[in-house]
Amino acid sequence: MKTTITDITGASIEVTDLDKAIEQCKLCKDSPYKMPSGQTIGENYRHMLFQLEKIKQPK
Repeated sequence: MKTTITDITGASIEVTDLDKAIEQCKLCKDSPYKMPSGQTIGENYRHMLFQLEKIKQPK
């Protein structure tokens, strides 16, 4: 299933494997490193993880 989410800066990201995307976000959600936008990488991954988990919820 292909879907599109946005990162914390508003850039579109195409997701082709929902489970792997969720796993990657969980691995990186605590990263303290700053992005050029000023947010941390962890904040960005938590933002994306929230969207991915919402997509995965049964309807």
